Amino acid sequence: MIDLPVIPLQRVIDKKSAREFRGLLVPDIEANVTEAGIYVDAETNEPFLVYMPMPEDIVPELRRAVRNVKYSSSGVTRQQLGIENHSRTFGMAPRKPFQTREACRPTSLSFEQPVEHSVLVKTADRLSQVMREIAPEVYESDKKETSAVSDEWRISEDSLWTSGVINKTSTLPYHYDGNNFDMWSAMPIIRRGTRGGALHIYEYNAVLDCRDGWVVFFPGYRLLHGVTPISHVAKDAYRYTVVYYCLRGMKDCFTYAVEQAVARKKRTEREVGLASAVKGDTEFKVGVKK
Repeated sequence: MIDLPVIPLQRVIDKKSAREFRGLLVPDIEANVTEAGIYVDAETNEPFLVYMPMPEDIVPELRRAVRNVKYSSSGVTRQQLGIENHSRTFGMAPRKPFQTREACRPTSLSFEQPVEHSVLVKTADRLSQVMREIAPEVYESDKKETSAVSDEWRISEDSLWTSGVINKTSTLPYHYDGNNFDMWSAMPIIRRGTRGGALHIYEYNAVLDCRDGWVVFFPGYRLLHGVTPISHVAKDAYRYTVVYYCLRGMKDCFTYAVEQAVARKKRTEREVGLASAVKGDTEFKVGVKK
């Protein structure tokens, strides 16, 4: 039985005003949320955050997995001031025809590094169980919110989420998780030898210290958040966060078999069109999103 204190926090800025800070870098501010608890709005008593240690038995395996994951140049984004952020997605991905991704499918990590991917899946199961125990009303609400997504496209049968991303020592500006359902995400933290890297939930001025081996549950679609600057204080320093979420695009996916059949047909049509263009028989046009 998990027993967490309920801690009220006062909202310091309304949602409309908070949006003006989207895209800005998070300043180097000190953490003020350092205790495990269920954090609720001081006026409405509605929960908006759970911060707590993960079950101890899953931490060593998760640490090995995230440290073994390989990153490519396609997983690097550059923020303002030249900051590089490295990330790798996992779980399921929706169609993106403009990127020639014709079908819903598992991400590449599932077959490139199946051992590490299986650890991420098992962690999703455990964290879903934790969330169901500590916040059953939130869990049931999120289950209803994502009911249009087939269980086949969830990261596992027991999980609320379809997908995830591993952020490697990444400083992120203020943002919303706009591609996700309006529901809670889970963010386990694995770190060593770093300072900073606190999670700032702007509307409540809640600055989480993001301890090693702890997990954050909160609705990132709804609340503006970002990560404070990170500095290394040891030679082999790292800070990984694994964010589990449910993508809205997954509600439009057919069964896996149907998705694969449609993708094969689309690929054939595209290849035939390209071959005709090369021969000069037709003009090959790439669709432009308007």
